[in-house]
Amino acid sequence: MWDHMQNFWMDTDPSIFLADVASTCAQSKYSLEELEAIFWNEVRPAVSFNMAMFPAPEWAGFKIDWLKERVLRKSRFGKPLPRKWLHPYAANWWRKLSAGIVRHRSDARAS
Repeated sequence: MWDHMQNFWMDTDPSIFLADVASTCAQSKYSLEELEAIFWNEVRPAVSFNMAMFPAPEWAGFKIDWLKERVLRKSRFGKPLPRKWLHPYAANWWRKLSAGIVRHRSDARAS
C-alpha cells in the first residue's frame, strides 16, 4: 500500500496514478478507515517532505526498502488523524482516492 500511496507526493501529476492506487487499495484487506489512517499517519509523514525538495523532488518514487524503513521511523500509527484543513493538498487527494476506493469496491460487489 505504501508503495502505491507515495505517488501522491512525487513530482508528477497524481491523477495519472489515481485509478491504479484506488484499485490496489480497494482490493486490499483494509477497511476505508484503515486505508485513511495509512494515507495520513504512515505515508504522509514519511514522504511529504518530497514536495519541498529543492532543486528537484523525487518523481519516480522511493525504493520500497527505503520507504518501508522511513514509514516505520516516521509513522504516527495509532494517533488521531491530522486536521485535514491544515493539509489541503493531501486532503484533496484523499477525497479523490477514497471516492475511487468506494467506487471500485461497489463495482466489485455488483459484478
